[in-house]
Amino acid sequence: MRKGFLAVLIIAFVQVSFCQNYKFGKVSKEELEEKVYPLDSTADAAYLYKNRRTYFDYRQGQGFIVITEVNERIKIYTKEGYDWATKAITYYTGDGGGNSEKVSIKDAKTFALIDGKVKSFKLGKKEIFKEEVNKYRSQKKFTMPNITEGCVVEWSYKITSPYNDIDDVVIQFEIPVKKFVSSIKIPEYYTYSNKHIGYLRIDLKEEIENSSITLTSKNRTTSGRFNATTHFSTQKINFKTKITKITKTNIPPLLKEPYINNINNYRAAMSYELASIKWPNEMPEYFSLSWEDVAKTIMKNEKFGIELEKTGHLQGDMIQLKSSLTTLPTKIFGALQYVKNKIKWNGNYGKYTEKGLRKAYKEGTGNIADINLTLIAVLKELGLKANPVLVSTRNNGIPIFPTKTGFNYVIAVVETKNGKLLLDASEKYSLPNVLPLRVMNWNGTIVKKDGFVETVNLESPTISEEESSLSYKISEDGLIKGMNRTKYKNYAALSYRNRYGSLKEESIISGIEENNDDIEILNFRLANLKDLSKPLVELYKFEKEDGVEIIGDKMYITPLLFETTDENPFKIDTREYPIDFGTPWEEKINITIQIPEGYTVESLPENVANGMSDDMGKFIYAVKNQENKIQVTSLIKINNGIIPANYYQEIKEMFKQIVAKQTEKIVLTKNK
Repeated sequence: MRKGFLAVLIIAFVQVSFCQNYKFGKVSKEELEEKVYPLDSTADAAYLYKNRRTYFDYRQGQGFIVITEVNERIKIYTKEGYDWATKAITYYTGDGGGNSEKVSIKDAKTFALIDGKVKSFKLGKKEIFKEEVNKYRSQKKFTMPNITEGCVVEWSYKITSPYNDIDDVVIQFEIPVKKFVSSIKIPEYYTYSNKHIGYLRIDLKEEIENSSITLTSKNRTTSGRFNATTHFSTQKINFKTKITKITKTNIPPLLKEPYINNINNYRAAMSYELASIKWPNEMPEYFSLSWEDVAKTIMKNEKFGIELEKTGHLQGDMIQLKSSLTTLPTKIFGALQYVKNKIKWNGNYGKYTEKGLRKAYKEGTGNIADINLTLIAVLKELGLKANPVLVSTRNNGIPIFPTKTGFNYVIAVVETKNGKLLLDASEKYSLPNVLPLRVMNWNGTIVKKDGFVETVNLESPTISEEESSLSYKISEDGLIKGMNRTKYKNYAALSYRNRYGSLKEESIISGIEENNDDIEILNFRLANLKDLSKPLVELYKFEKEDGVEIIGDKMYITPLLFETTDENPFKIDTREYPIDFGTPWEEKINITIQIPEGYTVESLPENVANGMSDDMGKFIYAVKNQENKIQVTSLIKINNGIIPANYYQEIKEMFKQIVAKQTEKIVLTKNK
């Protein structure tokens, strides 16, 4: 009995030792033999261990610098996980003033089990590449050698920065993490605000330790004409260091669920922002700002607010524009179209002008600020109350703290008696309050010349509408011939125009045929593709072979044909993130089916009407038989562009019903 108990203790000790052995460079045979990640057998890779240390190091003549050291050990389970053997480390290269961050990579190895033995393969220096990301940032990038299924990769790198910024402590990734450890050490002279990002719980452990630095100074004294003596003295300065530690195990992966604007907004992390610096015997210097402070500072910048005052180059063209645009709607729409045609977007974001309004206007190209600040200037010339709106785009995330880098885009707002209209002239097919999706990200900040600042909701108040009228008849052998007419309004029209607007008709037809279950389009007509003031209308005749299922004397019809929603996008049991559709939307489909001669209706789907609580959305499905025709109506309506996560079960259930109902068959029986 005692021997058995001891055996159990030994096995337990070995298991615990395996789980806790994270010494760098010591990959175990057990780690390499592991076939799947124990807590998630679907994982293609997993962090076995990730350690992040950030601390301040004092250097004579330079002051404090920030050093971040990272160790990572990743297990590759499948070929699909090979991408995790490539690492890119982004760092700041400065503005030409010599204050560049430095990155050093060491001890990068691939470990594999060969003939039952642990073998390692070292990454060579020549296999590390530097790539320029943009004017201010670069990457050190490498791919580990000898990657195979089951291998383990490990590396260590250090970032040395002359700046006081502390990068986010990212805890959650697209693959699971077995163990994560981090420590942030900050001298008492620096105060940072920190904020928890994401929904995963993070437990912080804080402690204080005694630290010191030794300063060396030299003094030179002279006696007589030729005698000089140099004296060195040292001074030891004691101070406190605050240490914040995070230790977390078995972190689940961050799932890329449908309808998420930017997954990084929900990734578990701790964000740090410098609030103040207080040196001994000196007044503190404060860095924390309000969004009002940030907006006012930007407004005073010579590449922003000052540019709005330089409108002399517009005067000549404005005379004709003013004479042709006389009502409020025509002024707003006309100004938007005028700037679109005058200045083309060069693809660059920016809240500050790149060329300046005059040069961009003359050359016909510019960045976002060049275009939309010109739009604001034109709107003002037409006598409208227009102002800039600072925006953080979806790929830029939602700023956690008020910072000047939080905004990367600017649009225009016009204030009318009936409310505010948001405009973006960089988008070829945009309309008032119909913005490109990249802009619809939480809130924007309106800034005015008098320093007044106001928040505006960027979620579109204009519903995206798509309405189809589909009529068809079925032959005895299952051939379907019919006509489809679809009207697109607002964002639905913008999306369609962006997808097909630059294509020839043949390419548009091919795209529709491919997306609509390989139907054959016989006649095609598109109305108002370029006329943005009207809804876009698509009309075509079509044929579809084997469009119904015939078994014996029965015919089974999926009535919505290629308009059918046949898969529920919401599959997981629970969801912590909001459902982001970008804009409220409505899809209405009216179907008329001519019953084949010699057949009668055996069964029809039952009607349903399902509404979500708080009027978030609804689904209506109605079927009726009148003489030799079947009428089907399907309506899906979502009343909010962003649905909070607490409605997830409702919307999941509604889409489950949509799929079930739209795929349900109509059954016809052949008369005897």
